[in-house]
Amino acid sequence: MVILQTKQKTQQYAFTKDIGRIFGYKDPVKLLKGFRDYVDSHPNAFNPYKPYLKNQGMDTLYDIICFAFYIENRDLLEAGTRSISFTGELTRLREVYQA
Repeated sequence: MVILQTKQKTQQYAFTKDIGRIFGYKDPVKLLKGFRDYVDSHPNAFNPYKPYLKNQGMDTLYDIICFAFYIENRDLLEAGTRSISFTGELTRLREVYQA
């Protein structure tokens, strides 16, 4: 008999419907489009994370931590503020969303 030890690993990426369920939105499509537009216009905002993965099919996978940071600070980020940074909030975001 072989005894295996397992470790729990949280999921880093989620589909559109899962993002809606996690953050409590019925239709998160407009929010996700705004998120993609922000990421495309600010490619280094979420380093070292990759904010979303575009699959060859129709499904796109979104990084939960990056999207959480965007949702919490959406108004400030879209206004162009530099007072907040992703790396400064990263430890708090990991505690909250990967627990």
